[in-house]
Amino acid sequence: MNICWEILGIEPTTDLECIRQAYLALLPSFHPESDPQGFKRLRQAYEEAQHWAASPAEDAKTEEVSDEHEILVAFRELLASERDRFQPSAWQKFIQQLNQCSMDEIDKLRWQLCDIAMKTETISLSCLALLAQRLNWQPQEAEDDADGEELEAFLETVKRGDAFDLLSLAKLPLVVQDQTDAYFFKLERIWRFYPEHFADALQVQGAWIIPDDKQLHRKLLHWFSAEQWSMAELVDIARRWQAVEPDNEDAHYYLCKQRLLCGEGESLLADLCDFWQRYPSTQADDLLLGWCRQHRPDFFPLAVMAVEARCMADAEYVPGESARTRLLWADILHSGRLSPLGRSFVDSLFYKRKAMAWANSRLSTQGEPETPLLDLYRTAEQVVLEAFSQRKALFSPADPAGGRGKPVRWRR
Repeated sequence: MNICWEILGIEPTTDLECIRQAYLALLPSFHPESDPQGFKRLRQAYEEAQHWAASPAEDAKTEEVSDEHEILVAFRELLASERDRFQPSAWQKFIQQLNQCSMDEIDKLRWQLCDIAMKTETISLSCLALLAQRLNWQPQEAEDDADGEELEAFLETVKRGDAFDLLSLAKLPLVVQDQTDAYFFKLERIWRFYPEHFADALQVQGAWIIPDDKQLHRKLLHWFSAEQWSMAELVDIARRWQAVEPDNEDAHYYLCKQRLLCGEGESLLADLCDFWQRYPSTQADDLLLGWCRQHRPDFFPLAVMAVEARCMADAEYVPGESARTRLLWADILHSGRLSPLGRSFVDSLFYKRKAMAWANSRLSTQGEPETPLLDLYRTAEQVVLEAFSQRKALFSPADPAGGRGKPVRWRR
């Protein structure tokens, strides 16, 4: 009991207003969204101090427990039941039992039930939503602003529901059920409110169980792919998803993404090209470019041009002139992954020598053998340099009368 006073930072007192003010002063430092554990400790200390101030005698507490309403007893038993606590049918049965009470009884019990639910570590939010709807818990009915804020955060959590179907844990030991539920609840909260700490949260945890739940599997695919993390198990999950929904773009994307992150080489290329052609998007572009960078760096500059051509082709399109293309070329040029031929090719694109001068130089003075790659480079160079020579200026110099000139064509 002394710990509650240490947390509140006050001496033991029976002054309820003093206890309340201490609680309110500390509340901003322990918000239920940003620090749920700290908030829980603070709330528990507040309630213990209130209880001590109202009835310090231990026998009064014992009498209170023994006189607890049968509905409250039944609710505690439901929450502790390994068999029923995640079963919607069991919760419906409890609600039917609650409906047998009078309106006055229900009005007295509704907030006591809410208080018990808020203090329960492992609870099915989807099932609890049934009870919340029946009892119509509303934040504005709280006794003060602090309680209202806490209740609002709690009801928002209930509204979002469970991270996955908790019934998928039914065959696991109780302690493993609790740990698994708490872990994925924490992960989802961090992803929603503090995504910058998500990678750290994954690294802290050791081995963990992945429940057999489709909703959770797709969340994991999204989380891991967004963080650029690979997991071999997710490849199988994505493959099963695509088998069930062969035309689902997300299933196809996550399968390609996880295979790429897992380091798959030549066997992935055909599927990547198929995805790139079927679903034009920046995500598809990034997959193809990512694969080329890892496995065929000398083809990366050409893949960048192909991506640019599809994204930007119009009447004013000049190959190789987009900011993104030039940044990607510069990045691969300085990465150290290109061969001497590849570096020379990208360098020629930046300096824009006369068309064919670079390729002829490689063949005549440096003895570069004729290869399919050189032929592709030569063709790409011609496309870039010939298009560049046709660029248009916006306006000609001002005419003698001081007016704007007409658009003219200029050559470099």
